Amino acid sequence: MVIFLNLKEELKKEPFKELNFEIPVKDLDLPENYIFSESEKIPVHLHLLKDKDGYIITISIDTSINMTCDRCLVEFPQKFAFSESVLFTKKLPKHSELSEEELLTEYLEDEEKFNLNEFVREEILVNTPMKVLCKEDCKGLCPFCGIDKNIESCDCERKYLREISPFSKLQGLLK
Repeated sequence: MVIFLNLKEELKKEPFKELNFEIPVKDLDLPENYIFSESEKIPVHLHLLKDKDGYIITISIDTSINMTCDRCLVEFPQKFAFSESVLFTKKLPKHSELSEEELLTEYLEDEEKFNLNEFVREEILVNTPMKVLCKEDCKGLCPFCGIDKNIESCDCERKYLREISPFSKLQGLLK
């Protein structure tokens, strides 16, 4: 179920407002590398503030979503704990080069139908690391025998490097 907020109506009587939601992960349309159960929900805390140019929305998320490690392919809970403030405005930038302040600005098409699911999805994707690792020093899989180097060790690489070495022919002299 997509959650739409009417920002104009929410901030009609007061200049700011705090809201809490629980959004089902399945409704966020995340890529397949995000692993979750059908009933899993993400707690979202919003702080809405009316600004002269639009609305400043601060989103806070503190949750975990299961993902697969890019090195060893083990499933693990990836922590998402962040707070971001974004200015949503109907004003388009006047010049082609964006200032640092404008980089934290998004164009608001309809203040009466703000798609919260889309905003949460975007923030989760932006806060996902480029390389998802189960731990910082993950050793990954052996490219030759396929074992998980975090659990076992092998000498496949050393053997392979000996075979392709330009000095490998000298090995025959030792026999």
